[in-house]
Amino acid sequence: MNTSATTASANHTPLVDTTLLPAGGDGEVQAAHRVYEHLVGIWAPGVVEAAQDLGAFAVLTEGPATAAQIAERLDTDLRATRVLLDGLHAYDILGRVRGDDGQPVYSLPPELHGVFAPGGLYSLAGKITHDRKVAWNAWRNLADNVRSGTQELNQISEEDYTSLVHGINFWAPPITQVLAKGLREHGWTSGAGRSMIDVGCGTGIYSQLLLNEFPELRARGLDVERIVPIAREQAERLGVADRFRPEICDFWNDDWGNDSSLALFVNIFHLQTAESAHELLLKTSKALAEDGVIAIADHIVDEDKDGSTQNKFSRLFAASMLATGGGDAFTVLDYDKWLADAGLRRIALLDAPMHRVLLAGHA
Repeated sequence: MNTSATTASANHTPLVDTTLLPAGGDGEVQAAHRVYEHLVGIWAPGVVEAAQDLGAFAVLTEGPATAAQIAERLDTDLRATRVLLDGLHAYDILGRVRGDDGQPVYSLPPELHGVFAPGGLYSLAGKITHDRKVAWNAWRNLADNVRSGTQELNQISEEDYTSLVHGINFWAPPITQVLAKGLREHGWTSGAGRSMIDVGCGTGIYSQLLLNEFPELRARGLDVERIVPIAREQAERLGVADRFRPEICDFWNDDWGNDSSLALFVNIFHLQTAESAHELLLKTSKALAEDGVIAIADHIVDEDKDGSTQNKFSRLFAASMLATGGGDAFTVLDYDKWLADAGLRRIALLDAPMHRVLLAGHA
């Protein structure tokens, strides 16, 4: 029987068959099953990242293979390799069918090839590297950080950060679609001569995709020296290098100009303190054209939608920053206050799969 990997819409792999828990049974026992399922969540990154470290995904990108064939290629133990591959199948990462000789044959679905390839546009290889070098150790210190309340600096090195910026490119397509639709619905048009700034642009993926949405728009991507070449190379890869200009910029001290039609901030505000976020919007107000729009895509908590997926992810992301270093997931009310102090006002709040997109303009 073919038991290939499921589609990407099945994001959660149930590990407890709750239909077999006695109806009306001991609530404590049911609660223990629920919490245990969360506790063993560590198994998922464990097997995925081990397979990446070993090169198993690279082998399977070449085509289906048995555990014996993969173990021979990787110079790993056969039994242990089979256990790892079965674990990946349990998490719907690998397909698994029985061959003519009865031995399982494993496959990596085509849509996952680029996800694990270091050069893939939406590769998670950089995220995996970050986990291995920073996150795994940092989570052990979470209780200490809660006791002290000390706000840790981001622990990622310059080299690892360069890798990580590629590892979160996959967030961009749905966010960009939400943003482009929201801009159009609120009457924003690019037009000839209109330009945007992408502050802390990283790879530049968000503004580069927006350039495809708005063919007359031009963009400046502002970031530090080590990131600018990455943004330039990717703009060429996406065919927008003639309209995307990466610039080395200290965005606290350098001038941004004063005529931007769109000021874009993606995953920037969660790295700030309340004070620096306030200052950032004050500076943005001065750089924005009179009819310009500020777009903030980030982990924004909407207290009116308490059970939403976006709120849950934002709050857990804040917990991860408490471990690994960073800022916080701020609320809509926080942003509204900072905007008002800068002479700005919120005009829309839009949901993306894991983020929210806040649009604002001059009051």
